[in-house]
Parts: sequence; C-alpha cells; structure tokens
Amino acid sequence: MRKLIIATLFVAAGCTTPAQPGTTGGVIPSEQVQPNRQFDLKSGQEAHIQGTPLSVRFLSVSEDSRCPSDVVCVWAGNAVVRLAITSTEASSIDAALNTTLDPKNVTYSGYTIRLIDLKPVPKSGTKIVDADYVATIEVTS
Repeated sequence: MRKLIIATLFVAAGCTTPAQPGTTGGVIPSEQVQPNRQFDLKSGQEAHIQGTPLSVRFLSVSEDSRCPSDVVCVWAGNAVVRLAITSTEASSIDAALNTTLDPKNVTYSGYTIRLIDLKPVPKSGTKIVDADYVATIEVTS
C-alpha cells in the first residue's frame, strides 16, 4: 500500500505544468469572463467566455514596432498578438491580430474576437519582455 501511495505521488508530480517566466507559483490561472465586455489577458493566460463554448489564450506578441511613447513618429507602428481560440464545438484556430493594421478581429464559430489594446506602450531604449504584455480583448456574438 505504501509503495502505491509513493508511486501515485510521483505520477501526480510529473503531471504539473512548469512555471512560466515572470510568474510565481507556476501556471497563470485561467479567467472566467463575460461575453460582450472587454477583458485583459496576460501573456500565456487563457480566458473562458461564460455561456459560450469558447476559450481564448494569449500566446505571444510576434512583432512589436509600435512608436515609443517618448518619441515623435510619422507612423504609430503595429504589434501582432497571437491568440489560440478553442471551442468545444469546432476545431481550434490560431489568430494573429494587429493593433494598427488589419485584421484587428477574427470571426470564429459565430463569435467575433477583437483586439482592443496592447500594453505596455513601448519606451525608447527599453525592451518589453513577453511576461509584461497584457492584451485587451472583446468577444461578441
């Protein structure tokens, strides 16, 4: 019996998810959010949209050429936010949404997922690490 308990503990320990950079205590907990309202997602975080079969995970920022807040630019620049969108009723998709250029939204399984904002705003001479990004998203039907 004692060997069974020890073996179970080893198996359970092997099933945990490793800590993501910039987090304390391991996995970033998922959020329950309401549709038709804006919500923030940290890089690596997932939101389950209440009353829908949808989940949205903020995967990464694959490009960030936005104009730094302390510089005068001719063009505002653009950032590309990668999202994983899943549903219990359809195949999952990855979407790349833009802050300035199109597309800023994607339609999936009867819902529109829109990128509203990306924080923080860049500052000259400072690199934003992935763990500091926060995307503001809205899911509407």
